[in-house]
Amino acid sequence: MEFKEIIGVTGVSGLKRLVANRNDGLILSDLNGENKKFYSNRQHMFSPLENIAIYTDEDTVPLLDVMLEMKNQKATNTPVDPNSSNDILRNYLGSILPTFDRDRVNISDIKKLIKWFLILDETDVLKKPDTTEATEDTSAETKEGQPLL
Repeated sequence: MEFKEIIGVTGVSGLKRLVANRNDGLILSDLNGENKKFYSNRQHMFSPLENIAIYTDEDTVPLLDVMLEMKNQKATNTPVDPNSSNDILRNYLGSILPTFDRDRVNISDIKKLIKWFLILDETDVLKKPDTTEATEDTSAETKEGQPLL
């Protein structure tokens, strides 16, 4: 499983893995590959994680880069509980990404980031893409108005 296959779905807790694409929606499964289910475009919005970025003071940083930094610092800076106080959550993200935009990144976004990180860290999908071409494509898509945290 690769990071680009992971999708967040509105109204559905957790993360899903893309199985197939249909004209009227997506067929998604749990991250372990079980429980395949169709999700309609009429009822849900889909956010591929590779298209999400976090606002910084200068620009945006792709979600994968932030999660990789969280993984690198995990031994010395363990992720906080997503239900911690607002100050603790902001301080944690500030230690991971010092230039994050404190006005545009909401507490709910930080909570979601930590929850998603904990899920993806267990499944070992947090890896840099092998080709530099894929990285360039992701950053170009992110800047074209895709969902941001």
